[in-house]
Amino acid sequence: MMTSGRQIIVLGGGISGISTALVLQSLGFNVSLVADRPQTSGEPVASEIPTGYAMASAYPHNLRVADLPRVSADSQAVFAYFAGQNGSGVSIYKIFEVFESEPASGGSPPLADCRMNFRSFDGSPESLKQSLDPPVRPGAEMLFGYSFDSYFADMPLYMPYLYAIFIGGGGAVFKREINPESLARFLGTTLEVPLINCLGAGALDLFEDDAPAVMMRGRQALVPDMPVVMHQGMPVAYNYTPTAEVFSRGDGDPEYVHFFPRQDGYLLGQTREPGILDDDGLWSGEAVKGEELLLAGVPVPEPVVSLNAELLRAWKGLEFSRDRLEGRLGYRYYRDPENTGVRLEAQELDGRLVIHNYGHGGSGITMSWGCSLAVTRILLGRIEETTKRNKSELGLLLESLL
Repeated sequence: MMTSGRQIIVLGGGISGISTALVLQSLGFNVSLVADRPQTSGEPVASEIPTGYAMASAYPHNLRVADLPRVSADSQAVFAYFAGQNGSGVSIYKIFEVFESEPASGGSPPLADCRMNFRSFDGSPESLKQSLDPPVRPGAEMLFGYSFDSYFADMPLYMPYLYAIFIGGGGAVFKREINPESLARFLGTTLEVPLINCLGAGALDLFEDDAPAVMMRGRQALVPDMPVVMHQGMPVAYNYTPTAEVFSRGDGDPEYVHFFPRQDGYLLGQTREPGILDDDGLWSGEAVKGEELLLAGVPVPEPVVSLNAELLRAWKGLEFSRDRLEGRLGYRYYRDPENTGVRLEAQELDGRLVIHNYGHGGSGITMSWGCSLAVTRILLGRIEETTKRNKSELGLLLESLL
């Protein structure tokens, strides 16, 4: 199948857009990427769907997508390649998932058998300290959870690295506002160029989609200019779920905190507050319970800071100054999380082929390469169908002429 020189337009400049653009470019397509804010610098934009804020370990927590094992395996393979490239921002971290009460899953997360060096654990903090030595809150009586090794994408490094590869390979990046009017103008042209829709929540303003949408609000704090933390010879990060009395969601269930060290400092977070955005971009939903700290104008739940500080002090003897904290807020768009999930499908719109790739929620980076490859398979299948149809029509034409 010949793809060299074929024109493709990718809409959206986040992780799904640039990953899809790179996969198509590698197959010989002539790719243009159009976005209102291409993330060439890796810097996050406040109140946007927060690719730049992401903590980006390469296994899903909450994702519904067709053929998850294959999508995950494809993503893992590409992350493994980038982990071997200098300057990519991809490396391998030790990740701890720790619970003070036994999790409903029984300690078996999604794709547990695919995770590198996966180990589950339970026991008293004293007994576990002699082996895995997970983080523990002083006063916790029992711990449950697991550890594993994971590819980790340091987003302020990773995003500009991907854009540099794309542009260096001849890809074109256009900074344009994408709205219903501009899309209608493009669809009205005679150019027969397929569109790949990687607009995330922005797709809802442009394409019909009746699937339920959840806007998961995430709030975090950055401790700038801090060194990477090591554990038993590896960089380390964690998710830690205390009892509900310490930190709870709006429904009363325990909420967890994150710790991910990056080149720009420590990321402390991160809430998962389900809700919706109205037409004015205002969020409403189930906020976590408890006091808040105002950090650079952003209200961040107090346990995000205090619980992480307590854990790091007890585990690694680390301290950080609260007067240097930067608050951050963003939204993760989950498409139909209880049913169809991520939209990976083709659509004919005014005679134009559109292939959708959006709705990943908090697993957009994690599943980026697998979903990009899924989109590519859909596109190549459509091209093959068209080629066969054209050959058949040509054969009929020749028979009529002979």
